[in-house]
Amino acid sequence: MLKVTLQPSGLVFQVEQGERILDAARRQGVECPQSCRNGNCRICAALLVNGRIRQAGQSLEQGEVFSCLAVPEEDCVLHWEGVLAPGELPVRRLACQVLGCEPLGGDVYRVQLRAPAGKPLRYHAGQYLLVERADGDMAAFSIASAPHQGRELELHILVREESTRQLLAQLQQQGTVSVQLPMGSVQLREPAPAGLLLIAAGTGLAQMHSLVAHSLAEGWTQPIHLYWGVRQATDFYALPALAAWQASGQVRVHQVVSDDPAWAGRQGLLHETVCADFADFRGLQVYASGSPGMVYATLDALLAAGMQREQMQADVFDYAPRD
Repeated sequence: MLKVTLQPSGLVFQVEQGERILDAARRQGVECPQSCRNGNCRICAALLVNGRIRQAGQSLEQGEVFSCLAVPEEDCVLHWEGVLAPGELPVRRLACQVLGCEPLGGDVYRVQLRAPAGKPLRYHAGQYLLVERADGDMAAFSIASAPHQGRELELHILVREESTRQLLAQLQQQGTVSVQLPMGSVQLREPAPAGLLLIAAGTGLAQMHSLVAHSLAEGWTQPIHLYWGVRQATDFYALPALAAWQASGQVRVHQVVSDDPAWAGRQGLLHETVCADFADFRGLQVYASGSPGMVYATLDALLAAGMQREQMQADVFDYAPRD
């Protein structure tokens, strides 16, 4: 068994003796640019960086190779653009129609978008998108909708800073907006034996909204524990789905306030509340969404309580990695 490493993605896959690179990649779920499979279209071309490859009766140690013909003779490194790892989706730019900007309370607006017809949306529950501002800069927002909702996209935008006020005004006035998606490595995996543990601060609920909606649409029966925290009780915003989820009995919603003595419900920090409720994290898939400080505090607390690092996913781990 030989190893092929791709640049710039860093993707690695195995190739059997005598197997063509393209065949090996597709057998392992890797999505590759290809068309004719006989080396004529050149779509599957890659640059051999290291190693040795046999192609069309010749042994090559450098230069352009065609993955549909090339058979590795030793471990090799290829510079090959446009290759997607299993489960990875291509990033696309779309001009979306703005269907509405509805206030939900707590200075949060639900923004509803519709993608163009004829261009099916492809994203995983838990991913996010980028919205283009009027000045060309991009703003990141979790996708609150779920893939089964087709062309419809939902965002939860906290409108307190001047930049988000301007963005909301732009959406309301223009009626269309350019978005780029999908972004982020967080996604829903196969059902976990003990269910989902979802921990969200503020509008981090948007990401959890997508995860819950998707798991229910897929017919998963495992329990879902949703912890939603804010500083003041007035920071909670209204979502009809919460009541419906709680009524189902499968989703257990815990609303936690950290700095409001008048709140009659649970008070304290999110990670403290979770650790008070769980003595055993085995079999859970854990997702956290919030500021880097909140996510890392949650990670540290749950690790100390017995959770394994590989159980937890968060976008913070990618955009604000900790030393």
